[in-house]
Amino acid sequence: MGNSTATLPLTTQLDATGRYISIAANDGKKALAVAVLLMMVQFLPYILLWDEAYIRIHDTLEGIDYQNLFAAGMTFDYTAGAKIEQVMNGLPRAAVKTGWSFIALWHWLFGLYWGYILNYVLVHLAAFSGMYFLMRKTVLPDSKHTWLVLGVALCYGWLPVFTMLGMSVAGLPWVAWAFKNLQSENGQKPPAWFVLLFFPFYSDLVWAGLPVLAIGGFFWLYNVLKNRQLNALLLLATSLMALLYVGVNWQLFQLTLSPGDFISHRAEYDYFYNKPLSLWHSLKESAFAFLLCHYHVGVFVSVPILLAVGVAWRRFGLDKTVAQLLLAILGFSLFYGFYNYIVWLGEGHFELLKSFKFERAIVLLPLLWLVLFAVVLRQLAAWNGRLSIAFLAAQFAICIFAQDEFTQNLRQLTGHPRKPNFQAFFDEKLFAEIDRHIGLPKESYRVVSLGMHPSVAQYNGFFTLDRHASLYDLRYKRQFREIMAAELAKNASVQKEFDHFGNRCYLYSAELGKDYDAFLCNKNMPRAICQLGLNAEALCGMGSCYLFSAVEIENAPAIGLRLAGVFEGRFWRVLLYKVEGGLIAQPHIL
Repeated sequence: MGNSTATLPLTTQLDATGRYISIAANDGKKALAVAVLLMMVQFLPYILLWDEAYIRIHDTLEGIDYQNLFAAGMTFDYTAGAKIEQVMNGLPRAAVKTGWSFIALWHWLFGLYWGYILNYVLVHLAAFSGMYFLMRKTVLPDSKHTWLVLGVALCYGWLPVFTMLGMSVAGLPWVAWAFKNLQSENGQKPPAWFVLLFFPFYSDLVWAGLPVLAIGGFFWLYNVLKNRQLNALLLLATSLMALLYVGVNWQLFQLTLSPGDFISHRAEYDYFYNKPLSLWHSLKESAFAFLLCHYHVGVFVSVPILLAVGVAWRRFGLDKTVAQLLLAILGFSLFYGFYNYIVWLGEGHFELLKSFKFERAIVLLPLLWLVLFAVVLRQLAAWNGRLSIAFLAAQFAICIFAQDEFTQNLRQLTGHPRKPNFQAFFDEKLFAEIDRHIGLPKESYRVVSLGMHPSVAQYNGFFTLDRHASLYDLRYKRQFREIMAAELAKNASVQKEFDHFGNRCYLYSAELGKDYDAFLCNKNMPRAICQLGLNAEALCGMGSCYLFSAVEIENAPAIGLRLAGVFEGRFWRVLLYKVEGGLIAQPHIL
């Protein structure tokens, strides 16, 4: 070892040809400290912006289930007939998220804003530590691979996971480690039990629970068939996890097993409205999942990993483990892309294929990709350390720039925001002014919103007819549709969005459309609706007296709307329309 060495990022020691030599224990501690600091960088904007940070709007701030639960005092109320009166004239409590989760706990203790940020920090730290632990204990146990372990853990820790799903993605390395420990005769059983029994309280049943339970069952069956071992511990752990998921999500099973007169709006859900039975479409979806994964899982660009695999394959041939991981990734991607054909073949016999969307098993893809990356980088490091570092740096950079909340908050810090921060989005001062202007008890009337998410009104205590809801009564959907039937008839795309999907039980406009900006019409957008087809009589029949509009409605008088005031805040310009003929009375409830 007479060649001179140079200290590289993460204290990697290489010889003159770029081959790996060693890493001292002290250097390993320094490398860990550097990695932890790099992890903390993504939390820095929340410290600098404090309560003015941006929080993801899509599927987060547009649906504030926990606030609705807390306001109604129904977090753990699963009694038959329990309803949240603030939304949809009495949304069944069983149709809203579970209260038995750590996400609910953080929101209850710290409120929507700080509860979200605490959850965000914990989820990303769990992702980093879990991947570090999995690499160190199973994939790359040799201390000489410290730099590689930390680099892969950083990539996973910065993954732009959808944190409202809790540990569904972030906790998977811990779950993989726990399953492996229960398989092993010499495994650390108590910590493994803790991880597996903790996971149902901090993950989503559909996105993570079903795939994890399937994997646990697969591991158990593999042991039985190949090793002739019953492995009662693994079977017991998987069974207990399943029971805990049922308990934690009891409101969902309650509504499924004993619905009473409740019929889900998903009965009209057309799975194929945006997933046509087309070979080309399915191939595109598979390629998208393979290269970019999924928004709710975490945008994960796999190009640097594929390039690293290609280099290693050319240099060393195709390693068996690499081949198995690639096949697994490809299999999950194809399953996602062609799942529409599975639904088509089986939906007449198995309704759960459509309602549970088992293609969400792609939640496993980031974990599989990074385990594959670690195996390939280990091969490359023995040949050319600098090349392996380059691949690792490229993947890490992609994870940083894919972090939407991080990049949006950097724009907030530099004074060039593209999206409203939390305070500007909900603007309590603005809606308090509107409340004072109306001057009536909020529970005595209902409102609807146009050009803005109804969660804004809900957060500020107003009772809304509209809502972003993954589950609600089909009859309510049909009743709400009467308000805008004429408007839906103008635009086939908007009509299909409401009729065939319907999770956004919103007031739509054919002129605004259905895209993201249609519900974020800020005060700097000079937009107006020329001809809104709205049934004021149907609106009054559901108890609505006011419409909060982020855009001017030019034909308002002709459709029974009277402008009652204009209010301008930090992001919104709200035009308050009074529904003529609307009575302060008990709304008609289905």
